[in-house]
This record gives sequence, C-alpha cells and structure tokens, in this order.
Amino acid sequence: MKLESWNPATGRLLETYKAHDAAAVEERIALAHRTAKTWAGAVSMAERVAMLLRLADLLEKRAEDYGALITSEMGKPIGEASAEVRKSALGARHFAEKGPGYLADAPIEGLKASVVYQPLGTIFAIMPWNLPFWQVLRFFIPTALAGNTVLVKHSDSVQGCARALEELVLDAGAPKGLYQNLAIRRDAVAAIVADPRIAAATVTGSAAAGRAVAAIAGAHGKKVVLELGGSDPFLVFEDADFDKAVPMAVLSRFANNAQSCIAAKRIFIAEPIYDRFEKVYVEAVRALPVGDPMDPATKLGPLARASVVRDTQRQVDAALSQGGRLLCGGAPLKREGNFYAPTVIADLPHEAPIVREEFFGPVALLFRFDTEAEAIAMANGSDYGLGATVWTGDAERATRVSRALEAGAVFINSFVRSDPRAPFGGVKASGFGRELGALGARELTNAKLVFSD
Repeated sequence: MKLESWNPATGRLLETYKAHDAAAVEERIALAHRTAKTWAGAVSMAERVAMLLRLADLLEKRAEDYGALITSEMGKPIGEASAEVRKSALGARHFAEKGPGYLADAPIEGLKASVVYQPLGTIFAIMPWNLPFWQVLRFFIPTALAGNTVLVKHSDSVQGCARALEELVLDAGAPKGLYQNLAIRRDAVAAIVADPRIAAATVTGSAAAGRAVAAIAGAHGKKVVLELGGSDPFLVFEDADFDKAVPMAVLSRFANNAQSCIAAKRIFIAEPIYDRFEKVYVEAVRALPVGDPMDPATKLGPLARASVVRDTQRQVDAALSQGGRLLCGGAPLKREGNFYAPTVIADLPHEAPIVREEFFGPVALLFRFDTEAEAIAMANGSDYGLGATVWTGDAERATRVSRALEAGAVFINSFVRSDPRAPFGGVKASGFGRELGALGARELTNAKLVFSD
C-alpha cells in the first residue's frame, strides 16, 4: 500500500511513500511503549528541556527548507509556511522555559496534599494537513515534556512533512521511540486506539473523525482530546475601529489559504455600517494576490486537494440556491492546480446548511444585525464553538458579548489565533480538551492526588 503527496499548485505528483504494514505498526507501538518507561522514569525534566531547546534551534535553522516543504505539499504561501515553522520553535522555547512550572507539583491550600502531574504513557495522535508542522508540534512538545511518548498518524497528503518531523525529533537528540510517524490509512486507526499499550488519543480534524475515535477510546476507557474545527463568528459593532476591523476580517478569513479551523467564516456587521463594510471588504478580497505559493507576494495559494475545490463549489452552489447574494468569486480559477477564486456571499438565511457547517474554502459569509442580542443569537447559531471575535469600542459591551458567546476562545478587537502561552480548544461540535498553555501541558497527564494524613 502506498501514500501519495501531490503539489496542489501544479496538480503533479511529488512523491509516493510506502505505508507501514501491520508488522511495522506493531514494531513502532512496541518501541513507543518501551521508551515511555525510560523517558518518564530515567530521563530528568532538565534533559527533556534541553531536547526542546535543541528542537527549537533546529526549527529556526531549517525554517526556510521546512517552509518550502510545507508549501509544496499543502500549498500555503511560502511566507506563512516559514512563519509556521518559526512559531513551532517559539512553542518549544516557551515550554522549555515555563513547562516545568506548569507540570510542577501543586500543593492544595489547607490540606497536607498535592496534585502531582504524571505522564500517561504512549499517546496516539491523528493530525491534519492544514498546519502540518505547528499542529503536530504544539501537541508533541508539552506532551513529551510531561514524560509521554507519541505515535502520529499524519495526513496522507503531507507525508514529506510527516517524515521530516520524525527526523527532526531524532536530530534534536530524542531517543528512538519518543516520536514516531505512522504511515497508515484511516482503516488502521481503530485497532491502534484500542491497543492496550495506547494510553490516550488526540484528534484534530473533522467532527465525524473525532467522534469515531472518541467512541472507540470511550469503549476502552481511554481519554481523548478533540479539536474538531469551527465556523467562527466575527462580530463588528457600529463603534468598532472600522479601518482595523476590515483588514483583520480579511486576514482572519483568508490566511492559510482559507483552510483554518479558526478562520472567521461568518462575519456579522451592525446595520449602520453594513453597506460601507461590505463595499470595502469585497474590494479588499478582490485585490488579494492569488497565485504561485512559492512567490512571496502571493497571499492566497491553491487549496490543498482537488476534493476541497469540489466541496467548496458544492457548498457555494448550495448557498446561492438558498438565497445567498454573490459579491465576488464563486468558481474555481481556470488555471493549473487547485485554485479557487476568493469569494464573498451575503444575505444568506441563517438556516442555510453552509451557515451551520464548517467549510475549508476561500468563502466569507456576510450578515447584518440590528441589536446586540440578535448578533449573539446568530453567532451562537452554529453547531461549532471554537473561536469568536468581537469588534467594539465599548469595553463593557466587549465583556458582556464575549461571555455570552459559545466558544472556547473570544478575541476582542483582534483575530483568533493560537499562542503557546494560552489554552486552545473548543466546545459543542468543536470538541473538548485543551492544547497549549498550562492547561494543555497538563491535559495528557494523570493529575494524581497525593494526600498525607
């Protein structure tokens, strides 16, 4: 069995990789299980920190090369791809500095007791193609620091990145078995989750994939962390800083080739400023430089797969048939590769499926609202609850609305993004559990109570 990596900008085959057969998978699980015992018990926290610092050094040194690899396999603009690698280095440095404190024993006031954070063992991770370095490393770095080993099933289409990551961790001085790539198909996942040597699982991907893994993990009494995407709302009130809100709304929707779980997919604008916002926003979207992702001037490259182009067209056609008003775009570009025109649709009825679904194409949906209560109700009218954004000059309103929104994170007068220092995760169909920050560092540990009478 083979896995193929295709260049989305050209539609040409980059590489064919041999998948791991059952014997190879067994060998890797066994090695991870053995390594977990020594990594947790015989390797000190100081040695783990030193490994993370070496990892950060290598990421910074190789940022351009890894960035080119990312761009060739999934199509994001080269500047964003190199920035993704550098962000991963910052994550490693953050957890090298703050991670030991996050994982330190926590005394309980008034009791002769502490909470001790201990590793679970071997963690199985299922990872997506849209952030092929950052998504994997933001999970791996604190998880390994806590004393766990990891097995990673990366996406079929970024197997070059998958192999580069495994090599990177070894080059940073980690023992064999700390981080291993599993080149497997989807139908091999269930048996790995069920394997008694796997302590827990984490999934970043679709709601269907996450729920399927969670069902298997639950049947075997195992913890699972799910980050299952979103349909983030971006609320712009009439007193917002208009000149900042518009470009941030464009960036938040179309960064990473518009293939991000935390993109601002539904933009809600107060009626008094709606017409002006729509005009300026559409002009900015039309002006986005679309083209070769290896060109530093490009802001929007190809979609990662031909299937994503087809899915986007299906959703756009449905939206227009359901009453949406097409303001720009609406079709694939007539050129080599998986390019889709940046698209804006307005005035959709809120019950239209695209409003409730997650979509991974360069499509922004604009809505108008009259009252704060209406804006909140519309924003919460999605099955997802990952991130949300509120733009207003009224601090009291910002606090009130942010607390009313059903989301794992709310950003005020900014755009949603992940940061190594802060917890990241969602509610509702966006999943549960947290990555990053102190909460993320402790997520895949046993928070053991130690009590002295």
